[in-house]
Amino acid sequence: MTSSSLLDPAQAMAGLLDPENRDPYPLYAALRESGDGVHWCEPMGAYFATRYDDIKVMSRRIDVYSSEHFWPSPAGEHNPDDPRQVASVDVASRQFMFTDPPDHTRLRKILSPHFNTAALNGRWRSLVERVVDERLSRLSPGQTVNFMEVANAVPVAVIAGVIGVPVETDADLVRWRAWSRAMGATLDISVHGPEQEKAVLGQGEFIDALAEILDRRRWDPRDDMITAVAQLADDADEPVDEKDVLAQLLLLFAAGNDTTAGLLGNGVQLLLTHREKTERLRAEGSLAGGVEEILRFEPPVHFDLRLTKEPVVLGETELPAGAAVYQILPAANRDPRVFADPDAFDPWRPNARNHMSFLHGPHHCIGAGLARVEGEVLFKRLLERFPDARLDGEPVRRTRDKATRGLEELPVRL
Repeated sequence: MTSSSLLDPAQAMAGLLDPENRDPYPLYAALRESGDGVHWCEPMGAYFATRYDDIKVMSRRIDVYSSEHFWPSPAGEHNPDDPRQVASVDVASRQFMFTDPPDHTRLRKILSPHFNTAALNGRWRSLVERVVDERLSRLSPGQTVNFMEVANAVPVAVIAGVIGVPVETDADLVRWRAWSRAMGATLDISVHGPEQEKAVLGQGEFIDALAEILDRRRWDPRDDMITAVAQLADDADEPVDEKDVLAQLLLLFAAGNDTTAGLLGNGVQLLLTHREKTERLRAEGSLAGGVEEILRFEPPVHFDLRLTKEPVVLGETELPAGAAVYQILPAANRDPRVFADPDAFDPWRPNARNHMSFLHGPHHCIGAGLARVEGEVLFKRLLERFPDARLDGEPVRRTRDKATRGLEELPVRL
């Protein structure tokens, strides 16, 4: 009898909402394998979708499943009597992940030219290699470190370099990461009340800092993304609304930071736990393929939200118009209907790249290619520089954050 068979959907749902739960996967399995895999969550006032095919349909059917859910989601929670919070959510609500076409298409175009294949394989790969090499050069063989310090620092430095945010010291990295974490906390289903207000205010500080740099680039242009978007014009040759530009920079910086840190930490833990498989990957020079299985097996993003535009049937469940439906991405990634032996970590899995960790359809993650490069480079460089690296204690997971899954501590002896 599997662990998931011991749980009914109500127990599984309660476990998912428990801030102290450290292993959601048996709960995801219980929900996915019960009934049609679509369940009503009373505390959330929303449905949970857990099966691969259903989530894939939702990702592609933007005519039925809307992404315009900022205000009904946790991200829209704020104190309307506080002008600082009002200003923060006004900008945040314009992120293209909270829009449908044609607005989604218009806003995504602000960033998409900077993530084409040529940029990823040229300028950005070189940047990632420089950042990773600099971080690893601070470490010595035989040293025991909390490797999350590296996993957290690399994505901040990389995305700051991509955008053109000046980060000159470790204190700068800490500050920008804290702002990114505040923005991420506004999205979390378990953060409410004073914690939510604190997150919204931190997000506002984040926006203000970006606005200052954006304004500076208008009179002091550089060869960077923030200069390019500062000079964008719309189809009528008018400057793009500054709040729209700031919202997309906010999204790119925060999403390219915390979720990638989750990928790097989760990946190092898996690679050092499965040493025989890792040695084979290194010998074969196939760590890029290993990145895909890491993303499938232990993705950094767990929840994504859609609103139904009209009555629709998902699985066998009738959903009314205006229903909130959370896509549980890691449940889909371990759906046995799609992935054989899904609870096994198999870096040679032939269909690992079919995972849902970056979504499908128009909302496929714009920074997916950059995240893959960061994972590939860090894992390769770490194993080359420290071939004897091993876990040196029990990793500690963040538990309060339900939207993303990452580590607080990853003790590694190099």
